[in-house]
Amino acid sequence: MNNPGFTAPAPRLASCTYSAPLPGGNGLADLLSTGSECAWIRFGEGMVGLGTAARFATTGPGRFEAARHWWMAATEAEAAESGAADRSTVPDDGLPRRSPLAFAAFAFADDSPVDSVLVVPEFVVGSAQGRSWLTWQVDLDSPWYAEKAAAGWRPDRAGAERRLGALLAEAAGRRPDRAGAPAGIGAGSAADGLGLTDGVLSQDGYRAAVVRGVRQIEAGALTKIVLARDAVVRSADPVDVPQVLRTLAVQYRDCWTYAVNGLIGSTPEMLVKVDGDVARARVLAGTLDRDGAPVGTDGTDYARQLLTDDPKQRHEHRLAVDSLTERLEPFTTSLEAPDEPFVLELPNVWHLATDVTARLVGAEGARRTGPGALALTEALHPTAAVCGTPREAAATLINRLESEDHGLDRGLFAGPVGWLDGNGNGEFGIALRGAVVQDAHTVRLYAGCGIVAASDPEAELAETHAKMRPMLQALGLRA
Repeated sequence: MNNPGFTAPAPRLASCTYSAPLPGGNGLADLLSTGSECAWIRFGEGMVGLGTAARFATTGPGRFEAARHWWMAATEAEAAESGAADRSTVPDDGLPRRSPLAFAAFAFADDSPVDSVLVVPEFVVGSAQGRSWLTWQVDLDSPWYAEKAAAGWRPDRAGAERRLGALLAEAAGRRPDRAGAPAGIGAGSAADGLGLTDGVLSQDGYRAAVVRGVRQIEAGALTKIVLARDAVVRSADPVDVPQVLRTLAVQYRDCWTYAVNGLIGSTPEMLVKVDGDVARARVLAGTLDRDGAPVGTDGTDYARQLLTDDPKQRHEHRLAVDSLTERLEPFTTSLEAPDEPFVLELPNVWHLATDVTARLVGAEGARRTGPGALALTEALHPTAAVCGTPREAAATLINRLESEDHGLDRGLFAGPVGWLDGNGNGEFGIALRGAVVQDAHTVRLYAGCGIVAASDPEAELAETHAKMRPMLQALGLRA
């Protein structure tokens, strides 16, 4: 659908949350069984969504606003029921107030034909700080709920546990039985028939795009541009999406492992996290491949020398930080962004990183009048970390060098991905180190690099390989 405005019908959502042990007791990632689940996991904590209570899809430059209005309408029933009750972040029982809750993924570009989506799971299983909970979300207008409500039924803990048990049993019935079967893609080892090929923007095409981007920078048209390419993994065996996500969640614990509507990955970059009146972000720009470190050297010292002491890397990083803080500042009463970045160590690369913290206007007390997570996401996206500087010039050149010249549409890659609740809280990372599951046997990967005047095409191409490595390894390919 294209620019649907605010006419798409919204459900009337209601929810109930209970303290509950994790089903199975082995962690959130074990709830991923079919690949259709939504997920947001870091350091073993976070949330997994199962089933679907409601879904919204939109495209175009108004996608954020359309999603925001739909979500406001969908959560009105819950807000009205709570009336003047405290809508703070943490209720009296100590459980995070995260309901109603939706997982979301937005396309990178205004003109992308790929749907941006909000998915409201029927169940959200969450875990944080040693506590776990179960949230049941229902559409009050659904035939299923209306029939039961007419008979005097109301949601309760026992009903929630029975319904979730039925969903898990149904998912187990749909899950392929891999006992004795050949290892499939994502099953932990490279399988016969598993192959990697260039996408619509080939490696030669990417080098050429970098050359053209540098020329535009040298001509003064812009200061930085982020250029991306794609690659395709195909296998005769089905994609084991749950195993891919479990691998990422274990190997990249300091990243946010995500799954929304076929978009999967593990991002190290937080666009914005809103919790009450506090907003946080993690900005990354400046990358060093760990495979290039000399044997016997101290990795941290090596990374610090080649990243923090490199003018090119420092310049690229400062552009990314400034692009975020300049757009965030009007929504804040205070903002902290350290002058010196730190080196973030990941299994595949080192990054220059800066953590930003801000106090939001109009977010004090029980009721929020200031911007929520979705509004801030719209204001901040895209940052220089995934687009360039100036933003408008970079976006125009990205369209020319990626889309017009090669037919590459980023789709959901480098767009915001995460979750939001009915209280304005939420977390939106940038969909990096990820892929789109196109069908049962095909996964399309993406990676991009920041291009500045000092960029070398061969080095930038090598960096895209390093950034694809987490997904390739999780899929069962050596990289």
